[in-house]
Amino acid sequence: MMRAMRAARGLVLLLVVVLAAGCGSTSTPAPSASASGASAATAPSATAGQALATAPSPTATQAVGPSPVAYADTLRIGVNVALYRGWMVDTEFAFPALTFGRLVYGSLYGYDGRGNAVPDLADGPCFVPGSDGAVIRCRLVETTFHDGTPLTADDVVSTYQVMNHPVPMSLGFTFTEVRAVDARTVEFVFPSVDAACLECTLHLPIFPRHSIDEAVAAFEEAGLTAEDVDTLVRTANAEMGADPPVCSEARVAEVDAIYRKLGFVGFPVHHEDFQKKNGEFDACLGLGNAVFNLDPAVDTGGGSVGWALHHTGSDRVASIVGIMLIGRPDLFVGTGPYRYVSQDADSVHLEAFPGYHGGMPATRYIDFVRTKADGSDVVAGTVDILSDPFHGVPFGRLSLGAAFEATAEAHGVRVLHPPGSNSAQLTFNVREGRLFSDVNLRRALQLCIDLPRVVDSATGGAGIPIYSPVMPGSWGDDPDLPKPERDVAAGKRLIEASGWKPGADGVYAKGKDRLAAKIVVRVLPDRLKMADLIAAQARDCGMHLESLPIEGYGDLVTYPHDIPGTETPFDLLLIVYITGVSPADSLVYYTSSQVSDAERPDGMNMGGWSDPEFDRLLAAAEDTYDQAGRALLYRQAQEELAAQLPALFLWNQALTDAVRPTVATVDGPLDLTLLNWAWQPERLVVEKEAAP
Repeated sequence: MMRAMRAARGLVLLLVVVLAAGCGSTSTPAPSASASGASAATAPSATAGQALATAPSPTATQAVGPSPVAYADTLRIGVNVALYRGWMVDTEFAFPALTFGRLVYGSLYGYDGRGNAVPDLADGPCFVPGSDGAVIRCRLVETTFHDGTPLTADDVVSTYQVMNHPVPMSLGFTFTEVRAVDARTVEFVFPSVDAACLECTLHLPIFPRHSIDEAVAAFEEAGLTAEDVDTLVRTANAEMGADPPVCSEARVAEVDAIYRKLGFVGFPVHHEDFQKKNGEFDACLGLGNAVFNLDPAVDTGGGSVGWALHHTGSDRVASIVGIMLIGRPDLFVGTGPYRYVSQDADSVHLEAFPGYHGGMPATRYIDFVRTKADGSDVVAGTVDILSDPFHGVPFGRLSLGAAFEATAEAHGVRVLHPPGSNSAQLTFNVREGRLFSDVNLRRALQLCIDLPRVVDSATGGAGIPIYSPVMPGSWGDDPDLPKPERDVAAGKRLIEASGWKPGADGVYAKGKDRLAAKIVVRVLPDRLKMADLIAAQARDCGMHLESLPIEGYGDLVTYPHDIPGTETPFDLLLIVYITGVSPADSLVYYTSSQVSDAERPDGMNMGGWSDPEFDRLLAAAEDTYDQAGRALLYRQAQEELAAQLPALFLWNQALTDAVRPTVATVDGPLDLTLLNWAWQPERLVVEKEAAP
């Protein structure tokens, strides 16, 4: 249960999902269970007066002429919310996603269909006024929040100052200062050129300053005391820790009273989220979650009621905002195409915002409704779109199954599998003396595997075969990378070129050494099956591979990366990493600076691969704001990976969306080939079906 609680807390902490999907990380990768020598063009440096290059800005809705097609007044989006009801402001900025937050809030930049950064609240591309590229200046559009108050630079500054505070969570932004130049101009000051701002920094949802002030006032007016909350937490913990657990109704009532005082309407108040298999309220589960929201302990990450009550000043403000974002969406108004109206345990109701700076939205209302996971609601037409609720996390995913997908087309339902935020790979330990330090053997194994076939089999059709760690279909993806087909004979030639000879049992050998290794893999069904399939196909090439299932990674992710229970480093590790819309988020795992060793045991580059040309390409891409130049450099870096093969890239864990044929845009049919196909929700419409 505590694992579920911590997973829940990970969602409600500020913008955790946006971190996973758009911002770089310098911490040790948390396994969630994620042609050689090409010359690189010289990347242009940031120069005085340079605008941040972006994709074309979206066309305003009002620019579209009248259509003879009749549209419904409501678009209904079904969400299989596996863990929660209600609406959490802070977790709804995943990429790609059709979520509450992306409809209600604006940010300086948004994402287009391929993940390019496009101006939103920025009035055109943000600007680099100095020659050193250390300052980014953004001019704001002239617009208002949903309550009619004008958007100002002060709102942007206050939002960033609170949201980047270490409590409840530092978002890892690298700017040293954000400041207002005038009422409609803000500047971000960086230590140096920071091209990643296009994918991360400029995408924070902007709240009016008065929303932050009102959230703090509402919290303080609740009259809670640290002593009372601490006592409740201690008592609840003692009851839950009893044998058997008590989990009394009295304690649940105390928690509910606190939520009422805070005015919560978000997920914590819904007992329906905490049920036993028989449908009854699970008081222990509900109390466990409540304690996590109330606990004053620092190790909960802050952003809790108790943490706020024990602190003052900016710590208190930031923590209050963190907890109020969970339960008070009525306070945090936005500038997006739709505004929040109401919610209950089973739905959230939004209405078009007439003052939206992109033009009046095409559909009057959008409702998010709790939906069955089997797809029957979208077939029946009670929802128009069925969507994965939390695109940036590895649990609660929607899976309709092969049987549904086989018949969906007959019902006119289109099932989509856009790429998600997790990618699986087989990491080679290429350090000197390890078996796969020989690139010929790495290439041979790749040729021995029928990647599309084994991915489809291992994931049940829920995986997208990949040949790079970069998100498929995104702006940095290289669609022209080699995609080797299975060629056992070619694989054997590479093995023999390195001096290996077939043994009597069909396994290659070199002296006393056999071409054999263990594939270390977590005990999870898709990963275990993939390891076994790789081993089976590699046997045809004279490699003896075996899966070695482990329950947890333990010290495996720390140098020298010994297999649990041994003093032997891994040779092959099947692992899943987070994939972001920024290519740098995925490619950083292979840089020399991240190679793990005795001095840096937690380095993200566990396989030990190092390549100066790859390092140079990534450094150059991070030193320019020119998007076309960055894309070229990132693609060349992927070519270097494909040639040297420090890992065998396996699959991206695809998401699932189902769309009725009546859903379109004011411009015509949806482009469902885009990974972020609903990137302009203000243009979505539901065409009325003709009467029979």
